[in-house]
Amino acid sequence: MTKPITTRVKYKVSKLSDGIAFASNSFRLTNTNKNSIEKELSKLNANGTIKRFRKGIYYKPKQSLLFGEILPSPISVALAIAKLNDAKIVPDGSMALNMLGLSNHVPMKYIYLNDKLHKSEFVGKTEIVFKRINAKKLIAYNKKAGLILSAMEYLGRNALESNELVIDFARKLDKTDIKDLNKASKGYSLWIQNKISGIIDAIH
Repeated sequence: MTKPITTRVKYKVSKLSDGIAFASNSFRLTNTNKNSIEKELSKLNANGTIKRFRKGIYYKPKQSLLFGEILPSPISVALAIAKLNDAKIVPDGSMALNMLGLSNHVPMKYIYLNDKLHKSEFVGKTEIVFKRINAKKLIAYNKKAGLILSAMEYLGRNALESNELVIDFARKLDKTDIKDLNKASKGYSLWIQNKISGIIDAIH
């Protein structure tokens, strides 16, 4: 027998980590619609179990002994916004380099390239920027290949003349990444496709 929607939504929320942001359409429940789920989330917001960040975006409160309640991370919020809008996102080149371990620079803004949104959002004083780009560049949006392509485009052709940098990229790849790169690079400029071939050759 199917449990009441209130019970099922509470259970889903209980499984989330404190401080995690999520979209109302993240929950897929049988024999329910999005309005019913939204109503249940509104009830949990009212009693303090969760907090509403923006319409359709919620998070589980997290407490710090030093700072009290902590807002969700910008990355968590960005992923929730993408989910709510059914958008494919990839960090911009500056973020991608940091995430790949190829740069120690921590960007002041969290910039995401995507196929749906062109807007800014703030988590506290930290800005999240969504920039719309051609969807052909987002084939590997949820894979390491997407980070590498974003980083390469950000660095530009001249920077990638460095053999040392090409080797650095090559060291980040495994067999699955190579396959993903070959497929996803087709949406990028010819010079990037050629550089991808150079990176793959550096592995062999």
